[in-house]
Amino acid sequence: MDSREVAEMAREWSAALVDCGGVPTSVPPDIRQLTTRWIVTLEAALSAESFDPSPACRVGVEMVRSNLTVPAMMTPTAAVLAGLLERSRRPDRAQRFGALLGELGRGYTTELLDVHARSQEAAEQRFRVVFDNAAVAIALYDDYGITLEANATTARMVGMNQEDLPGVSALDLMHPDDRDKLRHVVVGLLKRRSGTAHLEGRFCRPDGSVCWGAWTMTLVHDADGRDVRVLAVGEDITERRAMQQKLWWEARHDPLTGLPNRHCLLEQLEAIVAAARPGDHIGLCFLDLDAFKKINDRYGHHAGDSVLAEVGRRLDATLTSPTVTPARIGGDEFVALLAPPCDDDTAHAAAETMLATLRDPVPVGPGDLLSISASIGAVVTPVAGANAEKLLDEADVGLYRAKAAGRGTWVLHRTDNGPAAGQ
Repeated sequence: MDSREVAEMAREWSAALVDCGGVPTSVPPDIRQLTTRWIVTLEAALSAESFDPSPACRVGVEMVRSNLTVPAMMTPTAAVLAGLLERSRRPDRAQRFGALLGELGRGYTTELLDVHARSQEAAEQRFRVVFDNAAVAIALYDDYGITLEANATTARMVGMNQEDLPGVSALDLMHPDDRDKLRHVVVGLLKRRSGTAHLEGRFCRPDGSVCWGAWTMTLVHDADGRDVRVLAVGEDITERRAMQQKLWWEARHDPLTGLPNRHCLLEQLEAIVAAARPGDHIGLCFLDLDAFKKINDRYGHHAGDSVLAEVGRRLDATLTSPTVTPARIGGDEFVALLAPPCDDDTAHAAAETMLATLRDPVPVGPGDLLSISASIGAVVTPVAGANAEKLLDEADVGLYRAKAAGRGTWVLHRTDNGPAAGQ
């Protein structure tokens, strides 16, 4: 073949490869030079006195290494290279051409498989690096929940050696009270045969400690889609939950006495209102220390805080019934919430108990004891359909009446039958 024929065939082959490539940038920019060199190589092998088809194998390898990896490229390649057969004058040209195409295909396929294998190996290596060094726990389970593989972070999280985890049931790692939760999540995934689910629950370490974890679980299918695995990615959230619980508690409790605060009291009232039946009554006993300002003025605010803390401690230690909730709602005001069923006698007993807690003097300094008293306004009121804030306001009415009646007294106010006083 002369140079003009080689150039024409190279142009035709290059154009065909570009058309098959889909994205032009996937075809090397020097494609014309490459096809020219490959045509010269193949023509030389076809025309040689001693036939050796191996150069065609090398051309196939070079095609893959030049990013010509679209399988559809082999069809126009064979059609274009058929021009070599047409131009050859050798009597065995058909056999030689067939052998050249076979070797070109072998080189192309072998190198393509090697590229895929290297790519998979690199992907596996990258995955292994991520798996082994991830800051999150990663574990793979079979459809029975048995651990197949787990990374070092998982081992640290559950307090076990990494080599001991394969073969361990995920259920055995969970707290007994949270195992049904795990079963429900996994069974749901298996029924859907796809998707992702989230779970927060407790797990038990070999040392007996109970911790909290959060997991995202994904169903993974094998190549033929028959076997499934559960991939779990999780983290230890023990400290986060402890902080959340601490913040939750602090938002609902008085920092000085540890008693529930107004916010917490309103939440409990709202819960009682929501669950109340017709005819249910609650009681609220508002306690206000008499002349508390004089304590602060005479002994200082530190002493005043000591008095409030002691009053809170006494109320908490005395009002121990599960139907009674003592609370501090601000300043020197304390409240006892009496859950249904509540009547006048229940409120009477609670008010008397609260006043009785203040009979003993309160220490306010080294060797100093202070006698204190309080007034209590109590209310017994229907609760079904009531407004929690309004219930507290109604109890305040009784407190004002108690203050007006003198120190160390209590007044009961019924919203349905009018006021009744006691002391």
